[in-house]
Amino acid sequence: MARLIRSYLTNRIPQSSSRLALLFQNLFSPSARWLALFAVVLMLAGCGPARAANNEAQMREEITRIAQQFQADQDLAKASAALESLDVANPRQWLMLQTEESITTNADPVVAASMVKLTEALNIQSSVIRTYAEQQGLAAPTPTFIIDEVAVVQTPQPAPLSTPAQVVIVTSEPVAPDSEATSAPAVLIDLATPAEQSSASAAPQGKATGLINVRSGPGTDFSAVAALNSDEIVQLIAKTPAGDWWQISLANGATGWVFGQLLETMGDVSGVTVAADIPTAPTTAPVAVAEQPASTAADISTPPSAPLTAPVADAAPTAAPAAELTATAAPAGSPSDQPYFKLVSSRMWNKAENGDCRGQHLLRINVIDANGVRINGVRLKGIYTGEVMVTGSQGKGDGVIEYDLYSTGEGFTVIQNDDGREAASDRAEGFTTQSRDISQDLLIAGGYCTNASDCQIFYDSWGCNGHHSWEATFQRNY
Repeated sequence: MARLIRSYLTNRIPQSSSRLALLFQNLFSPSARWLALFAVVLMLAGCGPARAANNEAQMREEITRIAQQFQADQDLAKASAALESLDVANPRQWLMLQTEESITTNADPVVAASMVKLTEALNIQSSVIRTYAEQQGLAAPTPTFIIDEVAVVQTPQPAPLSTPAQVVIVTSEPVAPDSEATSAPAVLIDLATPAEQSSASAAPQGKATGLINVRSGPGTDFSAVAALNSDEIVQLIAKTPAGDWWQISLANGATGWVFGQLLETMGDVSGVTVAADIPTAPTTAPVAVAEQPASTAADISTPPSAPLTAPVADAAPTAAPAAELTATAAPAGSPSDQPYFKLVSSRMWNKAENGDCRGQHLLRINVIDANGVRINGVRLKGIYTGEVMVTGSQGKGDGVIEYDLYSTGEGFTVIQNDDGREAASDRAEGFTTQSRDISQDLLIAGGYCTNASDCQIFYDSWGCNGHHSWEATFQRNY
C-alpha cells in the first residue's frame, strides 16, 4: 500500500514542487506509513465533489453534442447507441431531465430544439417537452376531438303484443354509402304469452333433498321401484289423504310414491288432488336375524341391549325400541331380479356396550341375503363422504363393514351386488356422535340417562359427545 501511494504522489505532484514531493516520499518510512495514508485519503475526499461536478458538466456537453449530431444527420440508431454509451444509470431518463432543464432555464433555444427533437424521435414522454415542442412548432399539435350534441329523439312505446305474438328480427350487413341497399331476410320468433309462462312456472313440482326411494305405494312397506338423485325434479300428480306422501311422475313416464318430507315442493301444490286409487300396503311377517345357518350365526354381533329404531330415509321418524333385533323380510325376489337391499334394522349401542363415555365411535353395517346369510363383496357408498367400502374386506367378519364416526356421522347405501351388478337400496343414516342430536328416548333406552330431567342434565353437560356407536342391517331381496 505504501508503495502504491508513493507512486501516486510521484506521478501526480508537479515537477515544480519537487521539494514537496521529496517531503512526502520521506514520510514513507516504516514509522510514518499510516500518517501518509490518512493524508492522501483526506486529499482525495476533498476533491471528490469538484471532480463529480466536472463529470456532470462533461455529460451535459456530451448529450448536447449527441442531440446536435442527430439534428444534423437524422441517424436515430447512431444517436441511440451514443446515448446508451453514456456513464449514467438510465440514459433516456437523463436525456429527458436535461431537456426539461434546458427548457425551464431558458437556455440556448438552438440547443433546446435539438434536444427536444431527439426526445420526440425516441418517443420519450414528457408533458413539459411536449408542450414546448408544440409552442415552438417543433412537433405537430396533439389532435383534439369535438363531440357534437346529439338531439334526443323520443321513441314511441310499442303497442302491447297480442296473443299469440311474433317478433320480427331483421339482420343486415353494413351498407356502403354508394352501394344499393339490400334487405335481409326476416326471422320470426314465437313468444309464449304471459299467461302461458305463468301457468308453466306454477306447475306443481318436487325437488329431491337427497338420494331417496320411489316406492310402488305410499309407505315403506311397499317395494322401491326407482330412486331420485339429489336435486332431481319431478312432477307432482297426486297425494295421500293426509298429504304426507306424493305420487310423482318420472321422466320415463312411470309413476311412484315419495315421502313428502323428502321433497322440496315448487309451484302451486294446492291444486294437487288426492289419488283416486291408492295401493293397499302388503303384509309381511317379521323374520328374526338369528334364524340363519349355524355357520354364520356366530359372526352376527347382537349386543344384549334392546335395539332402537332410527329414522329411515323415506319414513316418518320413530324412536320406539324393539324387543329384539329383528328384521322385516325384504320383498321376495329371485337372483334374476335387480338386486335391492332394504334397511331392516338400525339401532344405537347402549352405554355399557360402547365402553362408557370414553368408548368407541363407529358404525357397523351388516349385509345379509333373504335367508339371513351374510354376503361378502357387496359395495356400499358413504352418503356424505362418498367413501366406498366392501363387506368382508376389513377382517371384521363376513358381511360386515365398520366405519369410524365423527361429529354428525355418516350414512351408507348399497351400490353394487356381490356379483358385480349395480344395486339399489334404502338409505341408512342418522348415525351421529353428537349427544345433543340424539333423542331422549334413545338415550334412556341406552342407559345414558333415566328420565327427562336427567337427560336434560346429560345434554347440558354435553353428555358422551363424540362417543356413540351404531349398527344397521341391509337385507337383499333374494
